[in-house]
Amino acid sequence: MSKSEPNSGSSVVTYIFELGLRGDLETCIKFINDSVIHTHGCNEPKTIKFEWYLSADETSATLFEMFEDSDGAKLRGENLLASPLIGPFQELFEIKSFTVLGPVKKDLNDLVTQFGAGIRKYSGGFYRL
Repeated sequence: MSKSEPNSGSSVVTYIFELGLRGDLETCIKFINDSVIHTHGCNEPKTIKFEWYLSADETSATLFEMFEDSDGAKLRGENLLASPLIGPFQELFEIKSFTVLGPVKKDLNDLVTQFGAGIRKYSGGFYRL
């Protein structure tokens, strides 16, 4: 994936979670670091990015996940739900918004809409990496 033609779209699916911190900062940062190590070790060959960002005032976070396609995004969601991370995630963070970008298959749509995801289909643009 190095660049695209203008307005050609791609198979890439992206999750963007906007999160409020419920737990104390130190506990949340430890969870973030642990989640990176856990997720990196999962057999998810279509996961391209898994990145956390904290706000300047350290009261909110963004989790950004990118996948090669809808199947890769679905596998990530299934792995999260089956992992020991789901309980602490729900205790430490409040989901303010969950947006899914890209061409989403029905099975992924069914999975993410259970969690209030807003789905945005591709409309136009390009990328260069």
